[in-house]
Amino acid sequence: GGSLVQIEYDGARATEDIDLVPIRHPTLSDVRAQDELFKAAHELGLDAESVNSAARFFLGDFPNWHSELIEWRRGPVGAVFKPSLALFVAMKLRRGTDVDLSDIRSAIRKEVKAGFKAARFRKLSDAKLQARFDAHRARLGI
Repeated sequence: GGSLVQIEYDGARATEDIDLVPIRHPTLSDVRAQDELFKAAHELGLDAESVNSAARFFLGDFPNWHSELIEWRRGPVGAVFKPSLALFVAMKLRRGTDVDLSDIRSAIRKEVKAGFKAARFRKLSDAKLQARFDAHRARLGI
């Protein structure tokens, strides 16, 4: 989300929450893992409202989204993942606001060496999202 854009892609806009979704916890249920994320955020001085779990709902629209995660940071008890550029573009383009399009452009500029994998994007997307992508492709710098 917006936090990733600020931290990883040098985006200029401000955001007030962090999108966090627990994945594949070896012993905790999804609900319990989500509670642990909220506790960890609280221990860092963040309010519960600062952690947004709504991204989980939107990820369900994308088949095999787990395969599009890239390990971003690893700590002693876990790892933080970010979406591949293809998944990031798909999620942002699904909503498709001007802010989302700006976020995509920031990500594309930063990930220029890795490159955008249109085939990976198309594998994630339905016909409606692919049409939206085709309509905005030049504007997005892809």
